[in-house]
Amino acid sequence: MNHFVAGAVAALLTIVADASLSAPTLNGSQALAGQVQSLFAAKCTECHGADVERPKGKFGYVLDLGRVAANPKMIVPGNPAKSELYQLVLHNEMPDPKGDVSPLTPVQKNLVKEWIEAGAPADVSDGNAVGNHPLTLSQRIIRDIGQFHPPSSHFPIALLIVALPAEILWKRTGKDSWREIVRYCVLLGAAAAVITATLGWCDAFVSNFAGTSAEVLQWHRWFGTATAIWAVLTAGLFERCCQKGNPPGLRSGFRLVLLAGIILVSATGYLGASLIYGLNHYIW
Repeated sequence: MNHFVAGAVAALLTIVADASLSAPTLNGSQALAGQVQSLFAAKCTECHGADVERPKGKFGYVLDLGRVAANPKMIVPGNPAKSELYQLVLHNEMPDPKGDVSPLTPVQKNLVKEWIEAGAPADVSDGNAVGNHPLTLSQRIIRDIGQFHPPSSHFPIALLIVALPAEILWKRTGKDSWREIVRYCVLLGAAAAVITATLGWCDAFVSNFAGTSAEVLQWHRWFGTATAIWAVLTAGLFERCCQKGNPPGLRSGFRLVLLAGIILVSATGYLGASLIYGLNHYIW
């Protein structure tokens, strides 16, 4: 089992290193433009999309960033304070408060601000190229595989978190069935965590995050990688705890490791959600 744990950790580190070295990167303005266009697609096309029969304010080209930036009534490049579009989203006047779309989060508003401050760049990657360099077939395959990262992430989160209450119930009842549940959760959770972390690196292979979101993505990547390594090491520790002749305190140490892991898993999940909902998406 120890050889398996060492091999799994080494394999994960190799995958991460390869992904870091081979991943293409968008230039700053292109990344910013891509993220702003994605934001406008999610928040603005209901009223200002090209397929809207009567767009509000005769503004039906919100995804054409070049045309948006060239409209002096909406954008003053380099000056968010004098740009009507930014003022509208800043004060929650757009999207329409009476509509079905929620207002922009502080992080999303800041993204629009950064875009205007950068001169409202319009050059957007089409997802099949980075700058002037088209993706190779292998790079496109990696990008496409990475799209399975979001749905895969819930599986290890659930298993690894459930392992701790199952461990507590085993300690209180002494029933071997609870110990087997812990083994199932830890071993399967570790395998799922490695797969999810790998898919996460593939998902970010062609990233269009910029500004604060780009920093959040970096933290999310490394927290996720650390979580996968922790899960594999925890699985090895559990197997050692089950062997005869080990000190009694080893099992208590295993429980502390599980608790620390739950905190790590939760932090990783929070950062992942922040890429979509913003850093302050918890509202109490």
